[in-house]
Amino acid sequence: MRVLNIEDTPTKHRAIRDVLESCRITDIDCERNLADGVARYKEALAAGNPYDLLITDMWYPPEKGVGEDRCGDKLVEMAIREHWDVPILVCSNQNYNYPEILGTLFYSENVDWEGQLRGYVEQIKKEKS
Repeated sequence: MRVLNIEDTPTKHRAIRDVLESCRITDIDCERNLADGVARYKEALAAGNPYDLLITDMWYPPEKGVGEDRCGDKLVEMAIREHWDVPILVCSNQNYNYPEILGTLFYSENVDWEGQLRGYVEQIKKEKS
């Protein structure tokens, strides 16, 4: 299973990566801005090696060297508009709701977001088999 995580906070990416690795997923790529994330997704698709899951933060730069924006919204809107065939999870420290995507993870110490992520991973694995 291949995962692309678009996240500009290294400690949060590490926490997400740790959960994915506990699910025996080791093919994990990370991009820190929207432009690079979209490019990585489309390159993988064009190469015939698409991602099985895309995890996105909500607030990160649209491109390198630019301040943060609500790029998670932009990514979800683009994915819907372009009919991307990949499950998407928004992982943010604010609780968002997007009925058009796989789900959202409320990244908080007070919530079992790790267990929720494991559940989504197991769901995708079952659907792929």
